[in-house]
Amino acid sequence: MRTSERTQGATLIVSLLFVMLILAVIMSVTAQVTLSARRSSVDQDAILRAQFAAESGAARVQARLRVMGNLLSSASLPPDGVQVLSDLAALCGLGSLPTAADGQTLCTLDPTTGLNSAATGVNPRVALLVNAVNQQAFEDAGIGGATPEVRSRFWSDLFSGTQGVPLDGSQDASAYSVSYGLKPLAVIRDSATQYRVTFEVPDVTVTGSAGTATRTVAVRANLPTLSLVIAQPSLAQFALLTNHHFNSAASEASENRITFTSRTLFSGPVHTNQQFMFQGKPWFGGAVTSAGCPAGSLGPNCNATSKAAAQPGAYFAGTYRSVGSMTPSPDAPTECAPGDAACAASPGVQPAFPQGVDWDSPVLPLPTNSNNQQGAAQAGGIAIAGNVSSLSLYRDTVGGQDVQRVTFTTDAGGTPVTTELAFGADRRLHILAPDGSWQDATRNPDGTFAPGSPAATFNGVIHVAGDVGSLNAGPNAASGAAVAPFAGLTLAATGDIDITSDLRYADPPCSGAHTRNPDGTVTPAPCTNLNAQNILGIYASEGNVNLIRPGGTKPTELGNSPTIHAVLMAGQGAVQVDGYNTGSALGSVNLIGGVIENYYGAFGTTSGDVQQTGYSRNFVFDPRTLAGLRPPYFPTAETWTVALYDGASPLPDPRLRGDTISTAGTP
Repeated sequence: MRTSERTQGATLIVSLLFVMLILAVIMSVTAQVTLSARRSSVDQDAILRAQFAAESGAARVQARLRVMGNLLSSASLPPDGVQVLSDLAALCGLGSLPTAADGQTLCTLDPTTGLNSAATGVNPRVALLVNAVNQQAFEDAGIGGATPEVRSRFWSDLFSGTQGVPLDGSQDASAYSVSYGLKPLAVIRDSATQYRVTFEVPDVTVTGSAGTATRTVAVRANLPTLSLVIAQPSLAQFALLTNHHFNSAASEASENRITFTSRTLFSGPVHTNQQFMFQGKPWFGGAVTSAGCPAGSLGPNCNATSKAAAQPGAYFAGTYRSVGSMTPSPDAPTECAPGDAACAASPGVQPAFPQGVDWDSPVLPLPTNSNNQQGAAQAGGIAIAGNVSSLSLYRDTVGGQDVQRVTFTTDAGGTPVTTELAFGADRRLHILAPDGSWQDATRNPDGTFAPGSPAATFNGVIHVAGDVGSLNAGPNAASGAAVAPFAGLTLAATGDIDITSDLRYADPPCSGAHTRNPDGTVTPAPCTNLNAQNILGIYASEGNVNLIRPGGTKPTELGNSPTIHAVLMAGQGAVQVDGYNTGSALGSVNLIGGVIENYYGAFGTTSGDVQQTGYSRNFVFDPRTLAGLRPPYFPTAETWTVALYDGASPLPDPRLRGDTISTAGTP
């Protein structure tokens, strides 16, 4: 028994020892698991912080690109072409730009170092951008104290090539490291009024670190070669542009303002260098801008370089509202009497700006001569000395070929002389000879034409040093086309241009009219034929563009509701209807194009909303002009703009578009 008891006691002791051993093992394993979990948690936290840091670095690069887009959206340069060309030469690292034809490269740039400079002060290679984007624009973008030196450093760093500049950062025991810069490539001359600085947006690689953990984030740019376009923009890209927003100097002196009403329907960009007045619910389908120069202030106190007298704002039913007093906001202003709840629910004055409005836009001066057009006509167009009593443009067929006819009659020598020219898609001129045959036309030193070989080429510009007494469509006045499908034409004259018939495109880009729907919304006229190439510009540099209505003192074939397909411009005068305030209502002028004028010309008179005399306006903007199609050598703005482009399209919001790859460690 005792032996058994001893055995049992020993067994119990061994069992207890074994249990204690098992417990010790379990505790040890548990401790190891806990420590491992803690280490894993710490490591995972570090990896996540490193990942977030790397993503923050990529976001910083994205933010710089967005800031660039915002800054360039307001970029403009004074009307000093000499300084612009000097700044472009400095960007190239040259003392002056080399002579080059349109489309040629002026200089290539180093994509490695870019435009960067370690020197203090303003870097001459980015002086153009420093001048184009002012201090206020930088402050609006959140960059304070933007002296010229600060702005210079921003642009130098941005275009620092593949070498880039460090954009490192740290927070909460994590950090990121990235060097980045855009790669400038070349400066190209597109024309005498447009230059391009091409550049590439490289991919981004950012390393994030936290403790011993590192993560790399790579973002592909996936962007084509972009361009900074420095240009004097064509004035053809406005549905309406007025220098003085009054009918005449007398109206401006008495502040008898032009009023946009519910019948006002513009589908393209509208600008005035002064201030608008609204009544009812006018609709603007394009961007609306005004420089805010009050009546009588255009000139020394309100111009392209100084707007000291400007008062950004507009008139609503006769009441002036500054930008700060517009309600409920400057982007969607209305006018109601204080406390008028019914009006607040459905305002009586409520202009619609679906594409935005800017009440403090730069002044856009209009050219006051046609020297550029005259030079182009003398070099490769049709230059006519003295008044023209009749100028006919019409589509025709000659020898089985589709041609554009240009027939004009002059009487500079006291005897009327008629010249009949034609050209086809090859732009070679032909002339109707005295024997009635069509022959190749050569250009004489005095600008006249005669049968001969080789045939002169035609650049599309017709310049008249005087008045055009009757611009018409010849035998196509009643029906048919004034402008052949392949033809691009600009008629410029130093005096008045009187339009005496319909002028239609063979291949119009748009059709119909804008429609005000019962619910107050507007359905724009359809513009679906945007590949059409025919276009006409009509420019009176010192006179008026007059539409000659029927029943007046001048002979005309213009009837009720005429059709005009053209961009019309009067640099010092107005686009207007002759005798607009006499006779009866004559329907609407159906325009496809735009109107640019010194004064807002009158077309007719109304009583309330009813037309009494002359014409009303059915203006459909030609959207092809925003895509780069314009009449040849049509006038450009005096000021220069700097804008970001992706091919032929503006790029307001540049950003990295490619995919993002995240990996462990450093690249």
